[in-house]
Amino acid sequence: METLNQNSERISPITGEFNAPELEREFFSYMIEETVQHFRRNLLVFSFIFLLFIIPDYFLIQDPTRLTVISLIRILFLLLSILYFIRIQYMPRYLYVFSTIYELIGIILFWGLLLFYEHPDVVIHQQGLIVIILAIFFIIPNRFFIRVLISLLTTIGFFYIALLRNLFSMSSYSWGLLVFSIFIIIFCALTTRRLNRLQRIQFQTTQELRRISTIDSLTDTYNRMKFDEEIDKEISRSQRYLLPLSGIMFDLDNFKEINDKFGHLEGDKVLKKVSLLVSKIIRENDLLFRWGGEEFIILLPNTSHDSAIQLSYRIQDYIRNDKFASIGRLTCSFGVTSLKEDDTANSFTNRLDQLQYQAKKNGKDRVVSDLPDKNLSLFELGEGKDGKE
Repeated sequence: METLNQNSERISPITGEFNAPELEREFFSYMIEETVQHFRRNLLVFSFIFLLFIIPDYFLIQDPTRLTVISLIRILFLLLSILYFIRIQYMPRYLYVFSTIYELIGIILFWGLLLFYEHPDVVIHQQGLIVIILAIFFIIPNRFFIRVLISLLTTIGFFYIALLRNLFSMSSYSWGLLVFSIFIIIFCALTTRRLNRLQRIQFQTTQELRRISTIDSLTDTYNRMKFDEEIDKEISRSQRYLLPLSGIMFDLDNFKEINDKFGHLEGDKVLKKVSLLVSKIIRENDLLFRWGGEEFIILLPNTSHDSAIQLSYRIQDYIRNDKFASIGRLTCSFGVTSLKEDDTANSFTNRLDQLQYQAKKNGKDRVVSDLPDKNLSLFELGEGKDGKE
């Protein structure tokens, strides 16, 4: 309930859209594929039905010039719909822009029908107006205020042209038609606002559930399921764009003894602190995962093997020099590798696991990588530096 209330507070009570532009953009990206697929089919069906009205036009309109103009308007609308159909398929990020242009041209064509029809029936054309308003609100995707403004513009233009052509006088009946049209817009606006709100609450709930399912509840790092998802993406990106990809697997040394001696609650505190320390060191686009127990993996996009090794030493040094009040000194063992040409997610991960196991086997508190001359413990690395000095 608390999460639902928090989600609702982020939504405008007027439009039903997110107050924050970045949240609205995230929602747009989330909904775009489903939205486009849903209304593109309806759009073409609606356009073809509109074109088929050429048949009754042929029998009802006696003036050849008027018939030609009205037929051209119907054909132009179909061509406009096909162009819109194609554009949003290949340029979906500009969906709202294309929708607005499509709607504006469409209502101009609708006004053209009303102007050139030989003996228009205002009631029948008002029903067409209502269909257009419904399409603006419930078929063609756009922002809330744009939908309302275009619907009002369409209605005002419709009644202005009707007055110009003396289709009705300023009688109570005419005012009744206008009020009814405004009522339809208000009803559609309220319904759209509610739908917007419900869609965005659902979006935030889905995102929160997704976040919970991919986050380790203890350390607040990504979990193993998220790793399986991200490793495939990163390998694909690395192979496509020929970018380096490196990984680090590290394990807290003697962690079982910490749990046995100080208790599991203290062990949990150590895991939390280590994950927090590492999160502060790595870059924003690096990914930290809790692999299981006291093991962690760091995925390093666009990072060379040498840079990954240097980061491993830096993390180890940072952890060693930090004060773990209850347990004293803490060390870690690291395995480091980089993506090879024929690697898969399994081969990359298994190699990391073997290298980290080798670091444990070689005496712990060290970094083991694919480069033999780089496999030094932090203690040995410090001795080397002292000797050089």
